[in-house]
Amino acid sequence: MRRIEWTCLAVCAALSTALGCNAIWGISEGEGGGAPAAGGAGSAGGAGGAGGNGAGGPPPECPSEPFTGRAPGACQQADGDHDYLSDPENCCVPGRSCLGGACEGGQCQPVVLTTITDDHEALGIAVEGDRDDARVLWASGYGSTIFATEKAAFGATEPLVVLDSIVSMLAHADGSLFITDWSASEVYRIPLEGNITVPTVASAEGEARSRAPVVGNGWVYWITGSSQEPYQEADAPQAPQHIWAARVDQTDQAGLPVLDRHTYVGGLAQDGTHLYWTELEPGGEQSTVRRMALGEPSTPETVASTRVEGDELPGEIAVGERIYWIVGGNIHAANKDGSGAGVLAPADYPARLLTDSTFVYWYSGGDNQLQRVRTSGGAPEPLADSAAYVRSLAQDCRALYWTTWATEEAPASVIKLAK
Repeated sequence: MRRIEWTCLAVCAALSTALGCNAIWGISEGEGGGAPAAGGAGSAGGAGGAGGNGAGGPPPECPSEPFTGRAPGACQQADGDHDYLSDPENCCVPGRSCLGGACEGGQCQPVVLTTITDDHEALGIAVEGDRDDARVLWASGYGSTIFATEKAAFGATEPLVVLDSIVSMLAHADGSLFITDWSASEVYRIPLEGNITVPTVASAEGEARSRAPVVGNGWVYWITGSSQEPYQEADAPQAPQHIWAARVDQTDQAGLPVLDRHTYVGGLAQDGTHLYWTELEPGGEQSTVRRMALGEPSTPETVASTRVEGDELPGEIAVGERIYWIVGGNIHAANKDGSGAGVLAPADYPARLLTDSTFVYWYSGGDNQLQRVRTSGGAPEPLADSAAYVRSLAQDCRALYWTTWATEEAPASVIKLAK
């Protein structure tokens, strides 16, 4: 088991009265403005969160007709004292709050919750719950720290724990936070109530890399691969991966293989009954969606297949009422029995896929935008510009949350956008 470091937490607590933890850790106080973060392109990251707040888990149980169902072009104009095109507490329709962001043209604008400097980054992200007083949890990569940031604009940020680890991707489920290490195969667990201990849930072969773990039915599932060899070109295809499973209530166990043959895996998701993933055999021409009943590894079944072109690799996957996955420059969809498969929407270098009851959301790398499309299909709709590369994306019923890559022009950030 890797050594847990508590020294920095103790120092922060001792000095917080005079300086504040945010100043000590190089983290800004939240910003109340509505401008999106700025920055440049990057790589790595994955859909953050599980257990209802990210692509790894089922969508949160939200009202069947959220405010997101109204497009800006169909907004009300004005009513008494309310200008629905600019009122941040009644944006587009009465009662729709931008949650601290501005309302411009009936569309809510992003809020920067915190920015990160010094040795910290912002990688995986998860949402602790749907309450307004819940926190956004995020991993700092080489900073080896899990932070918690209040959802509210101007909210505080505090470190939860420091590990001797490159903490990268997160999943929140059953009152605990599950963590994968960029350079190792371990999965850790932090209980978010009571005493904070960080047991190693399981270890496997390879490195966990950039895909978020998934938790369901008392099991955690994660992907491992291996780094590129030193002689490989920087843009060479990533190495094939394996999928592993372990019980969440045990420690220091060996992961059980779900997928024990070399293949490319795009991502994992679950809907409460099954684990889903996308894969492509090396040299193959079909990106395949497979699923397996949650629990101890069993024989998977094929749900759908899509032809790939050139050097395309399988993309991320999200599951709601239907299955949604990325192949090349398109978002695909199918029913869970594989019927009705086809292109849901065209996209430009899509990544960070998740869904709720109304929309499918993703980051478009070609357009540098957060976008969405209705689960029934249609034209993609831009939600927010993000000049900085989006590392991870999560949600609750009212908002999207994401982390951005640090650049010379701007620090890494944690950002919120009302749906």
